[in-house]
Amino acid sequence: MTRNYLVQLLDAYWFAPSVALWRAIELRAVGELEYARPLLDLGCGDGLIGRIAFGTERQADVGLDPWLEQLRHAAALGVYRHVDQGIGDALPYADGSFSTIFSNSVLEHIPDVTPVLHEVSRVLRPAGQFVFTVPSDAFPEMLDGYALRIAAGDPRGAEAYVSATDARLEHHHYYTPQEWAALLSDAGMALQRAEYYMASDVERFWDRVDRHWAGSGHPCRLTGWVWRALVSPRFRPLGYQKVLQRLVVAYLGRRWRPYYDTEVDPGAKGGGLLVVAQPKE
Repeated sequence: MTRNYLVQLLDAYWFAPSVALWRAIELRAVGELEYARPLLDLGCGDGLIGRIAFGTERQADVGLDPWLEQLRHAAALGVYRHVDQGIGDALPYADGSFSTIFSNSVLEHIPDVTPVLHEVSRVLRPAGQFVFTVPSDAFPEMLDGYALRIAAGDPRGAEAYVSATDARLEHHHYYTPQEWAALLSDAGMALQRAEYYMASDVERFWDRVDRHWAGSGHPCRLTGWVWRALVSPRFRPLGYQKVLQRLVVAYLGRRWRPYYDTEVDPGAKGGGLLVVAQPKE
């Protein structure tokens, strides 16, 4: 039976539903892959994605992230055998340490991925695989704010919208599959698979929700600032947030299911890109 990542992600990110939708579609894209161990989760963050992707009881071997506070959360979840603080261009591991390196929406935040790819290649075993997700080369033009401005004859405004989105999300690049193949090849890896996910209509919907932070997509249609106040950690002692969480999961789990289930048409691009690579023989 296919897992419903949408419900799981809404439960984890109920306070930021747009994040839940994007991450759910990402995990659906990678969920059918096999992950040989030992496994490194590169850029594991707080471990929530690792917990849903790999389960608990130490199913992933190592989580690595530069931010200590994030690692403390990841360690507490019981996903990883151990966690390490480090950066991608100086991995603290011996050559050939891992059979799988997994990285979910991390590389787009690194201005120069070349040294990271070289390090990944170094610590992968000869028959290992590098699995990662990133926003695709189509991501900017599939943003709802971009499309609306283009339709209104405002290309300068459209480009400004993308620039503002990049600044907010800290995105540095959007490579094509061919560009990823070249970058991987230079690092000693061969592209095995590159698949788009996140259909255009779904990304446009995601952008509308993300732009207003649960505005038009929220069941109560609250404005973004009210929603941010309601989900603030400082109000957690009041006790209502657990009820709000259940409402978000139940309502949006049904309401957003058609977006979650939408596939990218054959031959079309999507806003996200799944890449699988292996060391060259």
